[in-house]
Amino acid sequence: MKTKERGSRYVRSLYELSQSVEERIPTFNRSLDRYFDAHFEAIIDEWQLLTDRDLRDLERRVDHVTEEIDRLYLHKSVLETQVAKLTEEITFFEGGEEE
Repeated sequence: MKTKERGSRYVRSLYELSQSVEERIPTFNRSLDRYFDAHFEAIIDEWQLLTDRDLRDLERRVDHVTEEIDRLYLHKSVLETQVAKLTEEITFFEGGEEE
């Protein structure tokens, strides 16, 4: 049992050592990460990037416009039917002949 404990402690200390060394050595990726973390809002504004909130808002607006278009097509159909009936009645009252 003591051998397993020593082995796991060794692996744990080796892992901690590698993490410590990795944190001390600057890398391009970490430098970029820190830069983006510090300037995230400015980058989004400058590059005009969309956030999750913006995308949700756009999706909601597209859904609303789609509903309005469907509603307008329905009313267009109703209006076309009414226009056809009115045209028939006008033709009847004007003399009963269609052109």
